[in-house]
Amino acid sequence: MSVPEGFAPVPLSLYVHVPWCVQKCPYCDFNSHAARGQIPEAEYVAALIADLESALPLVWGRRVVSVFFGGGTPSLLSGQSIETLLSAFHARLPLIHGAEVTLEANPGTVEAEKFAAFRAAGVNRLSLGIQSFNPAHLRVLGRIHDDREACRAIGIAARYFDNFNLDLMYGLPQQSHAEALADLEQALEFAPPHLSCYQLTLEPNTAFAAMPPELPESDVCADMQEAIEARLADAGYGHYETSAFARPGRQCKHNLNYWTFGDYLGIGAGAHGKRTVP
Repeated sequence: MSVPEGFAPVPLSLYVHVPWCVQKCPYCDFNSHAARGQIPEAEYVAALIADLESALPLVWGRRVVSVFFGGGTPSLLSGQSIETLLSAFHARLPLIHGAEVTLEANPGTVEAEKFAAFRAAGVNRLSLGIQSFNPAHLRVLGRIHDDREACRAIGIAARYFDNFNLDLMYGLPQQSHAEALADLEQALEFAPPHLSCYQLTLEPNTAFAAMPPELPESDVCADMQEAIEARLADAGYGHYETSAFARPGRQCKHNLNYWTFGDYLGIGAGAHGKRTVP
């Protein structure tokens, strides 16, 4: 198919899906599955590369502005696997110089010990699923880490990455307004370049949907949201997307490409893409 004269392709991102977790969180409706024993890592890496190769004719000659490893829990993969994948991407796609490469990571001890390897492999942005620093709330959410592991993981992340995100949730079962703000204050002590703050919602076909926990009233959650937004504004974070807040110049380029109707190529078990056709 010929390209119309003057047509300029929109930016292109690459999304890489890793479907396994240590255990499935009761609120999660993503395409993710608790690993039963050793995951087939080498086989999956090969399948991801083959998936990319099959899609290459759709994006010939287009440059990639960002790569995002999502899940699931991509930090279950080894640093060597991430390096193999990024090398394969560079060999097959023209990534722009300094392309943003984000990897979602679990704060659990085993994953945190891999952060240096991820940085050496070419990851330059880490996204940590903290959710809360309150041990009781972490247990209710089914997280495999506690508050001490969360703080340790953030410290390690900050050592190797000057660009990282912390995920927080509010509106948690029996969470008070003060507890939600306490989570935010503890996160701010680490001066993260980027924060994502989400209200917990009960999604169909999840454990929480089957056995709903007691959540704060909607007005209480609205007050939490307003207080979080005000506190982050005071701390110098720009609210650039529904649940995303960033220091100046630290917005997630991958997410911005989604929000500004850019194109993205998805590879992996739960991935899909969007391509602008001239």
